[in-house]
Amino acid sequence: MKNKFFGFAAIAIALGVSAFTVPTSKASNKFTTYKWFKIAPGIAQNAQVPAADAMYLGTGTTAPSEPDCDGSTNQCVSGFTSTQVNSSNQLKDDHQVPAQQPELQN
Repeated sequence: MKNKFFGFAAIAIALGVSAFTVPTSKASNKFTTYKWFKIAPGIAQNAQVPAADAMYLGTGTTAPSEPDCDGSTNQCVSGFTSTQVNSSNQLKDDHQVPAQQPELQN
């Protein structure tokens, strides 16, 4: 009887703990405003972007479309948070990794 009690108690605790966990939502990224930049060819995905290789395109929740972004290996249009960009809409330094990379190029 004790073995069954401890088994039921463990299940009840597991259910109780899982009921109070915060669900993760990927939808919140859709409403985040980014500073969008066109990245010079040859900068790999998730790599730091040199400030000289990033041309400001605009601010918004979705990336602007660029016709020459048709690849799969390098950054083409990348989004940065406002803390990564200075007041002149340039990357603060050469060590900024994009928060979003919706369009790639080869």
